[in-house]
Amino acid sequence: MGKSDSWSTPDSRHRSRTLRRRRILVIRIAVIAGALLVSWIAQSQLHDDPVSVPGTAPDASPTPEPICRADGEFVAGFMSPQTDDQQTGELLQRMNTDAITFGGRVEPVDTDQYPADVAEQIGDRQAYEYTVEMNWEGIDLDDSDTLVQVDDTEYGLIAAGDNSVVVTESVNGGDPFHSLTRVSDERDNNAFIGLPVPQMRTTDETWLPDSNYADVLDGFAEKFVAAYETRGADGYYLAMEMPLTDTTHWDPVADYYDRQTQLINTVSPGATVVISPYLEGRAGRETISPETTALGYENLLGLANGTHMLVSPQDGLGVDTTALEADESGEHRYTTEDYFAALHEVDPERLYVTIEAMTPGDGTPDTREETSRERAEAQLDATDPYVQGGIGFQWAGPNAMMHIPHIGDGACAAGPGELE
Repeated sequence: MGKSDSWSTPDSRHRSRTLRRRRILVIRIAVIAGALLVSWIAQSQLHDDPVSVPGTAPDASPTPEPICRADGEFVAGFMSPQTDDQQTGELLQRMNTDAITFGGRVEPVDTDQYPADVAEQIGDRQAYEYTVEMNWEGIDLDDSDTLVQVDDTEYGLIAAGDNSVVVTESVNGGDPFHSLTRVSDERDNNAFIGLPVPQMRTTDETWLPDSNYADVLDGFAEKFVAAYETRGADGYYLAMEMPLTDTTHWDPVADYYDRQTQLINTVSPGATVVISPYLEGRAGRETISPETTALGYENLLGLANGTHMLVSPQDGLGVDTTALEADESGEHRYTTEDYFAALHEVDPERLYVTIEAMTPGDGTPDTREETSRERAEAQLDATDPYVQGGIGFQWAGPNAMMHIPHIGDGACAAGPGELE
């Protein structure tokens, strides 16, 4: 073996090992790069995302669906629609239920408060005003009815009663109830329109309605129902309230119900009508027993006059007239569960509950506060065994229904088209 051979053999072996290491390293890098590429392609296909552009933020994760922790559900909510369809739609979106409106008042008014052109058309007739903005677009009016345009305001002079006229106003075509029927039709919600109510008595029994101009109220209400029936109303709400009792003291309110269901059924046979009486279970007040509420419920159902009447008593928990069994209250003789168990025995199919979604505060609207989600769910659970569904109501601020957690976030909302 020569000298050259003695040096070449180890060196070539070293170079060979080095080359093999390099090849292995290159292969490993290629394998890792290939794996990363395959993984990147798979992830891109899985999420169907384009290649990210530098400087752009990734899409936000979808908001999880709210979870209802109660057995009961809200099938409707009281709300105040707006004259703007987009705003009304936003309210319905947040509620995720059918909608019920309150009714405007028909009240006596002095003619001289109106523009000269309107006052001239009223003439010597007794004038009343309807307190919710309303237009008559697309409605066939009687020959005795007149529309007067003054600047951006349309005045409707609607003949009603004996030598009387009810005046409606609409600025730039505004009509919140018409907005609700339009938007509800687009979204498949059901819209229940509140009927006009009279003013309350100004002396003596001021909690009872003034029936001195019942013919005017009814004459206007019939044309009102015909208008919103044309516009697609799914039913009507009788906003005049009374306790759930059979005492004759409240006959003026029962008489109002009786007259309104008759005229509703004349215009829209079999239409759904909602009534929401209240309960009184506090000790030391004119307490109403569960047995008496059952008799009152039976009386109300007898005033349907061919309509499909639904009775949704207020649960009393937002104004402290009742308490839940779990509250263990010593200030209430009867609980919410006591009342609804008794009502269920009369007729469960037409029984709903109006959930008062606020806290009582000092007992006035100004001191009431919003409820908690936990409390609202407890209210739903307490009445769920007895009723067909809940109707949400809050009186702790203007249009505050959209701020109630359980309705606003849709956690316990049944969705549109559930109250019929």
